[in-house]
Amino acid sequence: MTENLVLDAVRNRRDEADISFWDRLFAVWFQRLVYTQIWEDPVADMAALQLPEGSNIVTISSGGCNALSYLTAKPKQVYAVDLNETHLALLKLKLAGLRAYSTYGDFWRFFGAADDPANRADYLARLRPLLDEPARRYWDGRDLTLQPRYRYFADGFFRHGMLGGFIGFAHWVADRCGIDRAALLHPDPANPDRVDALLKVDTLFSGRFMRWLSANPALLFSLGIPPRQRVLLAGDGPGGLADVLRQRLLRLLADFPTSENYFAWQAMQRRYPGPGNRCLPPYLQQRHFEQMRQDAGRVLPVHGNMRDFLRSLPRRSVDAVVLLDAQDWMADAEIAELWQAIDACGSDQVRVLFRTAGTASPLQTPVLGDVAKGWARDDERSAQTFENDRSGIYGAVHLYQRR
Repeated sequence: MTENLVLDAVRNRRDEADISFWDRLFAVWFQRLVYTQIWEDPVADMAALQLPEGSNIVTISSGGCNALSYLTAKPKQVYAVDLNETHLALLKLKLAGLRAYSTYGDFWRFFGAADDPANRADYLARLRPLLDEPARRYWDGRDLTLQPRYRYFADGFFRHGMLGGFIGFAHWVADRCGIDRAALLHPDPANPDRVDALLKVDTLFSGRFMRWLSANPALLFSLGIPPRQRVLLAGDGPGGLADVLRQRLLRLLADFPTSENYFAWQAMQRRYPGPGNRCLPPYLQQRHFEQMRQDAGRVLPVHGNMRDFLRSLPRRSVDAVVLLDAQDWMADAEIAELWQAIDACGSDQVRVLFRTAGTASPLQTPVLGDVAKGWARDDERSAQTFENDRSGIYGAVHLYQRR
């Protein structure tokens, strides 16, 4: 079922003859575990949305980090919707952890450090009994090494998944180019080793090797970027895809303090610097642990298409919709139907937040002019949210409200 949902999303209502080999390959690829951590900044999201307590939020789930982190805004309900059942299995495991663990130290050991051999026994004894059948089937299942997937949390969870593997390959390339990845995380921006490492990153992405590598559509599959979105990404800069990737990686590494940017730590080390209240997604911070435990039942995982789920909700019942970058996948007709569904279920003050690989919002295109008539983009808060987004990997953030 997951593969069919993903293929439908990738198809973009094209005729069967127009579906490329790369489209079909991505549909198979994306039903696997892609993200061990979501790459949109929930702190920037919540600052943009400015939601009152008791709001109803609908978001794409991905790895579940943001859906859980939104609990710090004290919502009434968070619906976490995803095409990929594997990502929902990860969210369900985190929810099981919040029910099973009474101490922050135990929760951190399993989901934050995620590298302790004792986590194998913990999964079997404490988390597995709390999972539904689809999530249990996934984590009990065996990967290509013929080992059960729950052992990921015993040997470094963030090294796994499609993105984790891609980052590992990038580390291999960086190490052989003499790039000091540890220096890139130095807290002093003027540190000579850090400055030298940033220069080497710039040089690497400006060279022929990266231009050749980025020409392969499969390169971005492990980043969760389908062929349609790759076109948007590559068309965003005069130097092609390699130059766009260079600019965004340098923004991730250089534009935010590394002592607070857990995205940079994941990019350079595939781990977090440690437990506590800094340099972590909100749901993993110690100060929010009791609230996470208390309100975990407010997060509802939903396997399905976002448009269809929004259509199933009562009129005027939703206060915020977070689409991540999903519209980059969609044809214009699908985007129009999605916004019609938002219009029907959204409250009078509903906010819609999303990101794009390029800089333009799909609602700014002439073909969607009729849809855009009912919505106003908040240019100031959209720009501020983009500046605040520590992941640094998108071309723009867009915030809309009803006119």
